[in-house]
Amino acid sequence: MSERQWERVGSITGIGFVAAMIVSVFMAPTPPHIDASTSKILDYVTGHRTAILGATVVGSLAGLLFLLFLGHLRQLLQRSEGGAEALSPIVYGAGLTLVATAFVCQLPLAALAFAGDSPDVAGNAGIVRLLYDLNALGMATLMIVAALFIAVTSVAMLLREMGATVIGWIGLPIAVVNAAAGVAGFYNSSYQSFWNGLNYVGLVAFAVFVLAVAIDHLIVPLATRPTPAPGRALPIT
Repeated sequence: MSERQWERVGSITGIGFVAAMIVSVFMAPTPPHIDASTSKILDYVTGHRTAILGATVVGSLAGLLFLLFLGHLRQLLQRSEGGAEALSPIVYGAGLTLVATAFVCQLPLAALAFAGDSPDVAGNAGIVRLLYDLNALGMATLMIVAALFIAVTSVAMLLREMGATVIGWIGLPIAVVNAAAGVAGFYNSSYQSFWNGLNYVGLVAFAVFVLAVAIDHLIVPLATRPTPAPGRALPIT
């Protein structure tokens, strides 16, 4: 398989990641507010057990697809940087951290759904509250790490190391939205409609950003461009 074909495969994994991510986010009904009663939380996780656990499985698949897409991005950046490795290790590290955080932060809600019928869990309001709060704090952490990934990937585009610069300009405000939603998540222990909505906006915007990057690489593969001298970025044509 040629380098150009591998690049197309890498781009397709990015599109697959976005599809799996959107399905996992909206597979289960909207969860109760952060300050909901433990009885309402238990009713939610037991009533939608199959959907929540299914969303966890699909979310794990999305994580695996993102890892493949991340490898594709690193290969493109290393090629365009000519071995200098300026931004490629940062993008790769931020992406790996994002996937690891995503795998961990989906576990508390999945654990509640998995063991919600158990008397040891259902009869202990403290455990229910702790796991539900961990789910919220994990999401806040995820938004901050996503902001880092979007920001460094956008900077790489603005420096003409991969993809269209217009996507880089779009990515910067998306990174700000994700960072703001993430930071607010550590302080909002009661329901705030604005910040709750901003979380969803940030997640959808992140998905749109990744989709735009993947489609851009699918339409205009960078493998057809000449290899630059060490330390020099590829020009964007």
